Amino acid sequence: MEEMICNGNFYHVCTDGLEQVTLLKDEDDFKTAWNYLALSAWRNGVSVVAFTLMSNHVHELLACKKAGQADKTIKLYKKLISTFLRRKYGLSQTLHRTRDCISVIDSIQYLKNCIAYILRNAVCARICSKPEDYRWSSYECYFSDKRKKSVSIPVSELTYTEKRRLLKTGMDLSNCPLRIDEDGLITLESFVESDVVEKAYKYSGKSFLYYLGCCNDAKMEYELACQPMMHVSDQDMYETIRKHVANRFRGKELSELSSSEKCSILKSIFFNNKTSIPQLSRIMGLSRKLIQRILST
Repeated sequence: MEEMICNGNFYHVCTDGLEQVTLLKDEDDFKTAWNYLALSAWRNGVSVVAFTLMSNHVHELLACKKAGQADKTIKLYKKLISTFLRRKYGLSQTLHRTRDCISVIDSIQYLKNCIAYILRNAVCARICSKPEDYRWSSYECYFSDKRKKSVSIPVSELTYTEKRRLLKTGMDLSNCPLRIDEDGLITLESFVESDVVEKAYKYSGKSFLYYLGCCNDAKMEYELACQPMMHVSDQDMYETIRKHVANRFRGKELSELSSSEKCSILKSIFFNNKTSIPQLSRIMGLSRKLIQRILST
């Protein structure tokens, strides 16, 4: 696993949530999104390690063999779910138009933090009190006493009509190894690499449960945000900050701001954009220690 981490094989992927907009409104929506996650990963040759589906965004931990696979996977998912929601609800605001946040997992500790953060997302949102109480995540597939056995069939055996009804897709699934259960969900065991999580926690179910129960969500969110980001270029972030500065300081340029003025907008920029402390340091000309101190207060 250490070699895979060193080679940059693991990625934390998150779509930006649309504030005050509920995209997934009912069980059918969540089932469709679940299946699209599995199909998007299979289509791009990546493995899902952990995920949580929320009503307006998604978190995934992906294991990739090639650079760019994580980006292609989340873009395909967003295209599929956006098309589905647009046809069902006529939504103009969908995930298809939101930004992606993709960060590289660079240590075992970050991997464990990321797994816990993803599986506790519904707890953070106060939807439930424990990760195991939230249905739309990969939580139940880890460790032997948590796995749910279900009757399933290969999706490749579905008729065209069944494929359209259950999976809402016209993809060619003739060679797809995924399986679908009697509830119409692609089974966790057919697309989630549970052994990665179990190995990260040294095959100890007690350690896994203890870690999820004791972790500090705010601290994890802060640590995750400090990790190196992908697919949000310095140029794009500079343009975002430049517009923010112009609106806040009546047409001023970033280079014209004093250090105190830059510090006054740090929190707003950091918490409203998928950026990182190293990136903000490069663009705004402030030290990382100063940014860390401001953000932690």
